Amino acid sequence: MALNERSETAALVNAILSKKWEEFEAMEFAEYLLFPDEILKRKKDGSFERTPVMLRVPREHETRKARLSAREWAAHEGLDPTLDPDCFDNMDTMCTLSVAIRNTTEPYEAFEPDPKRLERVYDRPCLDAIWAKLGAYRSVLDPRPNSLNADETLAVIGVLAKTRNIAPLAALGGESQNNLIVTMAIEYVTSRTSKS
Repeated sequence: MALNERSETAALVNAILSKKWEEFEAMEFAEYLLFPDEILKRKKDGSFERTPVMLRVPREHETRKARLSAREWAAHEGLDPTLDPDCFDNMDTMCTLSVAIRNTTEPYEAFEPDPKRLERVYDRPCLDAIWAKLGAYRSVLDPRPNSLNADETLAVIGVLAKTRNIAPLAALGGESQNNLIVTMAIEYVTSRTSKS
């Protein structure tokens, strides 16, 4: 992914993560939350064709089923997932996206149930963008704390130091885990540099 594509995708993800719940306009159907979004496809004039879709964060049983589909696909293509983990990961992503991207009308069926067709019709950067947005929606559903204030950060760092174990990080949402690790790295570098 090119640098400008990564920054555009990061901006899309940040826009999702900074929304208030009411702004999502999420719908509930068959006990799933669906988020209105769009899948992009670059046109020859350089603009994007924007197709409205609903995104549904797959549940564990669907993720397992997608993984099994990816394994079957890899076997059919003669690909060994252990020898080509990146290629297999791409197949797994396509299988998961084929479950997650839904039509915009009831009963909100899969937008493109065939992962092979999904990767043939859409360019990889466009699929990477919707994959990143799916990850952001997964974060939105995470009930664990997604941000910590300075006192909470210090308390968690203290627990990590005392237990000498990272297991307490599991109680935090992904973004707060990330921020905590970066904070610890910055503090470490700062303390090491100030001693020099």
